Order: sequence, then C-alpha cells, then structure tokens
Amino acid sequence: MKITQSIIFVFIGVLLITSCTEDIDDNTVVAPSDFYYLGDLPIPFYTNGSTGVPNIDWGNEVGTFALNDDYQGVTINETTGVLSWNEDLPLGENIISVTATNSAGFAVTSVLFLHQFGGEFTGGYNSDPSSTTVTASNLVINFNVNGTLSITDNGETGTGTWSFNPQGDLICSYIVPAGNFQLVYDLTYSVTVNPFLEGYKRLNGSTENLGFSRMDY
Repeated sequence: MKITQSIIFVFIGVLLITSCTEDIDDNTVVAPSDFYYLGDLPIPFYTNGSTGVPNIDWGNEVGTFALNDDYQGVTINETTGVLSWNEDLPLGENIISVTATNSAGFAVTSVLFLHQFGGEFTGGYNSDPSSTTVTASNLVINFNVNGTLSITDNGETGTGTWSFNPQGDLICSYIVPAGNFQLVYDLTYSVTVNPFLEGYKRLNGSTENLGFSRMDY
C-alpha cells in the first residue's frame, strides 16, 4: 500500500513539474515571426492614404516597427505598423522595407507601393517655343494608367499613348484630324505643389518645337 502511494505521489510530482515547465515555455519571449502586409498596393496619382495593420506573431512580447530606409513620402506608426503615404511619393514602384523588433530579435518584410500616373490635365500651348506665356486654353488630356490617353487639341479629339523616357520626360504621342503630334513634358509635383506639366508640342518624329505648353492637374 505504501509503495502504491509513493508511486502515486511521484506521478503527481512529475505532472506538476511538467505542467510548470510547460507554463514557463509558453511564456518564453521569441523573435517576431509571420510578419507581412496584405498584398502589393496600387496607389492612384497624387493621393495620400494608409495601409491596414500588418499581420505579425510577436512571440509573447509586443515590440515596435521601423522603416529600414528614408522613403520619400512614406511614414510608419511605430506602435501599429500602419504605413502612410502622401503626395510626395515618387511615381512607379516603391519597395518599402519594415523591421519589427522585440527583445528576442526581429523580423523583416517589405511591401510594394505602386504609384500610378493618371488623371486629367488642362491647359494649352502657344505657337512660339521661345515664350513660356500661354494664354489659350486649347488642350485637355486624360491619362489612363495603362499608358493610353484621350485628348482634345484645339477642339479636335483624338487618342494616343504616353510613357516616361529614361530621362524622366513624359512623352505623349497622339493623332487628331490636324495631324500626328507629340508632346514632351516635365512633370512637377509635391505635397505642397499641385501637379503641372511644362514642355513643347512637336510633329511626331520631329525635334523641332512648334510651341510651348503648360498643363495643370
């Protein structure tokens, strides 16, 4: 009988020790894991906004988030991990890298902000490329994110394409009843400057400027 009781006490003791060990292990702080944002993010031109909170397993100790570089137009909430962008965000692909850190280590992830050019610009052009004064309102361009455009040039409507060349110039080629033309623009914008285009109108395939053009978003 005493032997049986001793065995029972030993068994209970083992269970208690095992249970306590499991409790300690359950509370052990480990490095963050399973850290990611929900998908790449297409961003319409000249907008501001924010992501949702990222998915993360903090490993029993909540830590903080930080950007891994200085990204123009991007900030992060160090507590929630929410990323925000403003109108300073560069066009095209912006890969944003983020680190989550607690006392046991860190995890790194990245998310793609795809800032897409598009929208309507209105303005005009003159017939003197040496002058930057434009008094006529004779041009409206609607830029589509897929690289196509629709245009009204001096009352004539047409369609065309647009792209940015390696130098960063916006090249617009289009056809209207009056001819086949090209517009070559510099794009300027920031969080404090509303987007505008300045450049020249040419015959498509020519380098001779027919006039100076100014367009506002």
